[in-house]
Amino acid sequence: MKSQIVDEYLNAIENELQAINGKYSFTTVFIGGGTPTVLNEIQLRKLLNIISEHVDVSNLKEYAIEVNPGTLNEEKVLALKDSCIGRISIGIQSFNDKYLKLLGRIHTANEARDVFSNLRKKGFSNISIDLIYGYPSQHLHEWKTDLRECIILDPEHISAYCLSYEQGTPLVGMTDSGKLKKLSEEEELDMYEHTNDFLSNKGYMHYEISNFAKPGKECQHNTVYWENREYIGIGAGAFSYINGERYCSINNVKEYISAVKSKKNLICFSEKLPQEKRASEILIMALRMTSGISAKEFFDRSGYNLTELFGTQLNILMQAGLINFDDERIKLTRKGLSVADSVMIEFV
Repeated sequence: MKSQIVDEYLNAIENELQAINGKYSFTTVFIGGGTPTVLNEIQLRKLLNIISEHVDVSNLKEYAIEVNPGTLNEEKVLALKDSCIGRISIGIQSFNDKYLKLLGRIHTANEARDVFSNLRKKGFSNISIDLIYGYPSQHLHEWKTDLRECIILDPEHISAYCLSYEQGTPLVGMTDSGKLKKLSEEEELDMYEHTNDFLSNKGYMHYEISNFAKPGKECQHNTVYWENREYIGIGAGAFSYINGERYCSINNVKEYISAVKSKKNLICFSEKLPQEKRASEILIMALRMTSGISAKEFFDRSGYNLTELFGTQLNILMQAGLINFDDERIKLTRKGLSVADSVMIEFV
């Protein structure tokens, strides 16, 4: 984005925040949606100042930002340090330059290590690392090496995601043409199982399908999504969930800026699920957490009795060894976690 458009976009974000000032009480703030650190130092400081002027950041449970190792320099690190940000999520993805190049990342593994070390030196004590496994033709031993490299840095939190293939990307083109070979489900499962065992043995709690944390370092902001609680998004393409309605702001940045300036409706999509579908969503999201959800909490939040609504599915999944349910709490078994998507589709 050109500098002028960035400045206009930041002004629009400030205007949107001003418009909702006092209407909501924020408990967490996450600056993400891509690569916030692509902003230059002056723009980044402006964004952080805008947030601090309209949100009581000193009383947040968690104030976090997503950073790209290839766009985070010394000046930007100092800007983050001067704010009240307490949690940094680094999109390292791999410690193997071959796979970083495959993803089109602009950083190298060594640069990622240097960024992590610099953040530590500057006093950041809650750092999360994002990793991806399941690259075309990746060997299990390569993923084991990535995990060992990650542990050497000793982050407080690790997110480990299996590579997803997005239509229209060069990666899909290369696999479709046969230049690259996707891993089998069995190979991906071996990597997932190793991740669970390895990180658990290193003191990380497996608290969500793809997320691991040292005790007390679970991501507070993402837990809001998984517990299907309310949240509000600011900016182009941002999703919000208020009073049972989910809606999305205009995705195109220029159109978003124009709508804010003219005080037009920013919403381009909205939906309010029927009560029974909302109950399904509550359960599906809760099952992402390894702790699951209690029958009482499900009733309190959905208005439905868990066994009355999903009795048939619960019996089938229990017999298959995919869930544990003792009339008090439902959660995925280890076997269920490895095929979570297949389990959750039963409740749609």
